[in-house]
Amino acid sequence: MRRHFYFFLLVALLLSSSAHRARAQKPVPRRTIPLNMYQSVDARMLQVPDSVTHTVGGLARFITANFSSEADKARAAFVWVARNIRYDVENMYVISFTEEPVQTVRKALAKRTGVCTDYAELYNAIVSQAGLKSYVVTGYTKQQSGALAPVGHAWCATRIDGQWTLMDPTWSAGYVSDDTYVARFTEEYFRVPPSTFIRRHMPYDPLWQLLPTPLTPRQFQQSSTPAPAARPFSVADSVAAYERQTPGQQRQASTRRIEQAGISNALLFNYLSHIYIAAYNDASNEFNAGIAKLNDFIEYYNHQFLPKKTDEELQQLLPPIAQHFKQARALLAGVHIQDQSQQTSVRQFTQMMQEADTKLGNCQAFMTRYLQTRKLLRPTLFMNLNAGRNELAR
Repeated sequence: MRRHFYFFLLVALLLSSSAHRARAQKPVPRRTIPLNMYQSVDARMLQVPDSVTHTVGGLARFITANFSSEADKARAAFVWVARNIRYDVENMYVISFTEEPVQTVRKALAKRTGVCTDYAELYNAIVSQAGLKSYVVTGYTKQQSGALAPVGHAWCATRIDGQWTLMDPTWSAGYVSDDTYVARFTEEYFRVPPSTFIRRHMPYDPLWQLLPTPLTPRQFQQSSTPAPAARPFSVADSVAAYERQTPGQQRQASTRRIEQAGISNALLFNYLSHIYIAAYNDASNEFNAGIAKLNDFIEYYNHQFLPKKTDEELQQLLPPIAQHFKQARALLAGVHIQDQSQQTSVRQFTQMMQEADTKLGNCQAFMTRYLQTRKLLRPTLFMNLNAGRNELAR
């Protein structure tokens, strides 16, 4: 009697709003940078040959060949992006959550237009390839009136000479006035200290405030300053811990920090919904990968373990399946979706994982008994007479 299992192909949940929205804003000067501090860097970046500006690698090689300090490399990448990418007013409200960074960068270089994510991803890609540690940060901002901007934003955190600093190439490039983009480079958002940057930029994840005492979303909205924490946040240690984590661990830790800080506005709620759905989809992919391997094992069982494998090879068949299921459970555990229909999908997914775990356990029990049986008697384990005792028959 042949045994069969089946694939649990889960339909990915869809975010009600599939776009991250952003808009360039007219900057308000808050600090002064010596006008000639980067004069030579800026002048050299006006001389970049067009032939090297079509790839990240070409720009990074030009920068590393002409500048040696981390500050100059960061400035070179920043000023080139801010001056050579024109803000895309027509698409200012549409940024795909699903587009991979490499696609975003390639598009920005080809079209020489973009919105905040394009500016941030392109700067980040160039400076990273030039040898600096840098990350794209997403969040929201405060308008000149003090009210929260109704749409999200993206910028960068870059480590220069051991210190983390913040960059916003979009706001440094210019601003939008009456639906018209005005290209006007400003120093205001290059290499900004975290304590200054937080006045108008609030990352979704408190980690990327890079402050010893992070603000809550409510404190940011009210422009209030928190009292120094009894146990100050160690920025260097926390970022180092982040860098040691897997992408899944980073997402789970980020979600936990966001929830602890408080969900006080729609932008945070929508962002968390996106994270939850991404985690659900990743869990689905892990689970389906495990199911595919489990089905392969059962098909191999149906052929009575032919062609033959060594015992050592047989012992390697089931652990990868267990690892896929374990990772799927860990990812799903971090999904806290509020929508009722999506909660139903999560419950159904959980039930399917339980069924799959039972089937895997049966396979593991059979494999244990098979390996403990003398080789001459092993073929009898596949006979129908033993089906009542056979773990896979359950």
